[in-house]
Amino acid sequence: MGKGTPGKCRLVVDEGRKVPVGATFVGFETAEFLQAATIAIIGEVPLEKIWHAVPAYPTRSEVWLKLLEEYGL
Repeated sequence: MGKGTPGKCRLVVDEGRKVPVGATFVGFETAEFLQAATIAIIGEVPLEKIWHAVPAYPTRSEVWLKLLEEYGL
């Protein structure tokens, strides 16, 4: 619920097209991330576009920012 709450996330990326093809979220109240991941995967949204759609701070949805930073954007 707060800072330091344990959890894991992983984004699977098609390197050739730079689009997400899979995502996993494990932890407290992570279900809210699934809808955004589903839209990004089904819509084949490029990572560069997802980078500009990260929610305002501070929210738990910042996990997307962390995933993209880990990827190297």
